[in-house]
Amino acid sequence: MNCIKHIFSFCLLMGVTACTQGINETIESAYQFPVLPEPSYKFSRNGESSVNTLECEFLKTPIDRIFSRYMNEARMGTQMEYDKAIRMFCEGEYGLKPQNEIATSSLHLTDREKILKDFSSWFDTSAHISGLGQEKPYEHRNMEAQRGITGYVGVNIGDKDICFVDKKGIAVAEVYKYAIMGAIYLDKILNVHLSEDVIDNSKVRSAHDLTQLSVGHNYTELEHHWDLAYGYYRFWESIAQSEGLPALKDSPRRIFHSFVRGRTYMETSRYDEIKLQADTIRHELGRVVAVRAMDLLAGANTLANLKESPKQAFRLLSQAYGLIYASQFARNAQGKPFITYEETRKLLQTLEQEGGLWDKERLLGEEKAEGSLRHLAAQIGERFGVLLEEIKK
Repeated sequence: MNCIKHIFSFCLLMGVTACTQGINETIESAYQFPVLPEPSYKFSRNGESSVNTLECEFLKTPIDRIFSRYMNEARMGTQMEYDKAIRMFCEGEYGLKPQNEIATSSLHLTDREKILKDFSSWFDTSAHISGLGQEKPYEHRNMEAQRGITGYVGVNIGDKDICFVDKKGIAVAEVYKYAIMGAIYLDKILNVHLSEDVIDNSKVRSAHDLTQLSVGHNYTELEHHWDLAYGYYRFWESIAQSEGLPALKDSPRRIFHSFVRGRTYMETSRYDEIKLQADTIRHELGRVVAVRAMDLLAGANTLANLKESPKQAFRLLSQAYGLIYASQFARNAQGKPFITYEETRKLLQTLEQEGGLWDKERLLGEEKAEGSLRHLAAQIGERFGVLLEEIKK
């Protein structure tokens, strides 16, 4: 025993000596701490996966096709094309209908009809931009956008990187794309699958404790709700990336780890811990929506484009418009939206007023100037607890 003690003391002494040679001299050790592998979202029961998120992809497919095939390229100039786009929105694929999945949580049912009308108006505006109802639809579509006139924004109509805007300069395809990120995906993550109606439900918990599996499947109801929330979050993952924004540093990692931990805690029915993970996801996703919208409004890239060539900022500002719309589906720790439907519409009127995105001088005004992008970004930040300084890279 004494021998072992002497050996240990000798090793400790050598370690200390190695670290303290010389005065204020730093000696780097060759030892490197092992890098622990990142957790993965993989769970199984009886040797088979217990995770099924196919619903998420099935729903996303028609949503993406509407964007890429019809709205993004303004290909709704004939009644047939318009009808196909609407049919895809209403009927979807694999039994999942995008229209039926918009604002389905109990938190947003009262505003659902108004929200559906907004989506309908974006379809109609896209059709107008495409030339529907015009004698020569494609000639109308191929016009360059001007103040008060719909058309394309880009070098020329053959440019791959162009977008089509309405009279206010708003690219409704981008609005649709990002608005649906909130009206379907975010609403399902936060207000349906991670809601108290699921996590605190005594029947759902009891069935999980007894390992009562859904008919024909390898998961409990509680597990499936959590998995679907994660499946829909995957569509937000790229938006959550910080890309140099201090306010989003490590946000994707925290969200992902919370999803993994929450699902892991289900194995031992640790419901308090599960709720804590859900709270983290809500908090982080709320910041993601706000920070991204603020950066698209008043970030260095947007402001530089607006100053030098205003039309080059239209796509970014339209994405901000869509994210502002999506922000009404985020919720705070008390279970309430950070911002209501009416408040959202009021904020968006800032971008739509007068000449819309063509009003360069108004948009570039100081933060205290109502109607400026900085003022609008600050208003969003105030509701979500994010300062304008936090979006500076």
